[in-house]
Amino acid sequence: MKVYIANDTSRYHAGSWAAMASLRQKLIAKGHDIICSTLRPHGPDLKAIHECDAIIVNGEGALNNERTSWHKGRASSLLEGLKLAKQLGKKAYLINCVWQKMNPGWRDVLKSLDGLWVREICSQKEMEKTQGVNPQMYLDLSYTYKVDDSKGSVQFSGKDVVGTFYPRNMHRFDAFDHTHPMFTGMPRLNLGGEAERLDSVADWSHIVSSLRNANIYITGQHHGVYAAAKARIPFAIFKVNTHKLEGLFKWAGVNIPIAKSRKQLEKAIKWAKTHNDVYEQLFDWMEQQPVWSGI
Repeated sequence: MKVYIANDTSRYHAGSWAAMASLRQKLIAKGHDIICSTLRPHGPDLKAIHECDAIIVNGEGALNNERTSWHKGRASSLLEGLKLAKQLGKKAYLINCVWQKMNPGWRDVLKSLDGLWVREICSQKEMEKTQGVNPQMYLDLSYTYKVDDSKGSVQFSGKDVVGTFYPRNMHRFDAFDHTHPMFTGMPRLNLGGEAERLDSVADWSHIVSSLRNANIYITGQHHGVYAAAKARIPFAIFKVNTHKLEGLFKWAGVNIPIAKSRKQLEKAIKWAKTHNDVYEQLFDWMEQQPVWSGI
């Protein structure tokens, strides 16, 4: 089939790049022809919908807080693109998404789709409650991207490593970044890309391979957690803007703290260093999950 991908997040940061690369690999392996993709936050491309046989909307970073999203109207426009595709007799898929605080009224569109899946159980429960639709669940596509060890690594020699935090997720008078004194002496490893206003996206394989040499990873990013999980090292997480990590941990049956302040993050760092068994339980569970095979 001729496939059009909407909400291509590959330039956002390395985790998003890995998710999109994994998606493309799966489509090509199935013999599909990717005719076009629209980069976040643009789309959908109406011309591409008319020309394709199937549209795939990557739901990452899009289908939450519909009324107050910083890209106002993007969530509804992507869903309207799926609706148009079905009206035109095309195949339509919504994949790899969180679903949170979306307006009611999308039930018919969601039920019409040829494939629908979210990344964790909180999104599944909310979609079921508010839209009457029960999606499938698979881990974020970045997890299935095969790490290339030839990309090299940073030798952190067992040090704690710090990543990126988003000011929008912090209390006004409790803001911090990787330069805060609590991270003194810790090397930094970021995911790069538009998320950090950098010119280039860091290499996912390099990030994961580097983290294998670390003690713990301290991060405020959902894909930072996925990078640590791929490297199988403990992490301390500062809250993200949706329930995607709460949903992941609940789905896996683990109780890992998510810090909501600097003080809580300091405690979470100490907790991460003394609860390796909980992380091992999570990593083992993730490795046992079924893999999305494509369309």
